[in-house]
Amino acid sequence: MVFDRVSCTRAVLALAGLVLSPGCGSDFSNRTASFGGDTAGSRGRIQVVLINNTPYRAVFTVATYDQTDQSSEPDFRQFGHDENGLLLEGDSTSRIGLLECARAFSIGGPRMLALIADNLPDAPLVDEAAIEGVEFFSVLDGDSAATPVSQGMAPPFEALLGVDFPCNALLIIRLEFDDLGPDPFRVDFELIPSASTR
Repeated sequence: MVFDRVSCTRAVLALAGLVLSPGCGSDFSNRTASFGGDTAGSRGRIQVVLINNTPYRAVFTVATYDQTDQSSEPDFRQFGHDENGLLLEGDSTSRIGLLECARAFSIGGPRMLALIADNLPDAPLVDEAAIEGVEFFSVLDGDSAATPVSQGMAPPFEALLGVDFPCNALLIIRLEFDDLGPDPFRVDFELIPSASTR
């Protein structure tokens, strides 16, 4: 078979088109994953439950956001020390909360925290919770005036839509001791899809 210059050029362009076509990787999942809404362009929700399997109060920010959009406004909640706000005491479980479905779910992630600071300047913030990761504190029972004492950190956690979870799922987050890693604590993740019968 003989290839002339035109045939070779066409073959190379066709091959380049196949190579450059989207088909895998996080960029592909970001463009095709459904936001789970009932109508075109709308978004569903994810349910989140937080289980603190340590004896210490956990302080952190949790949110969903679109990591590829610099104007993204994260849907976030913060757990701090204020008894009038959200608390996650040691050996306790939060109520099931709802967050808007977005391309990323984060606990204490730096990109998420930066987007909150840049794009939600008027949002009421819990200062001690605006940290990377999760910080754990020992708290004296019955002494609200006592200063909580830090017991260490868990690194930030992030999960991606379409790779790690779908919209309308239940995300179960467990805060655990980490005896094997470099940090004293870790964040564990479990998923129950919305179609599950569990």
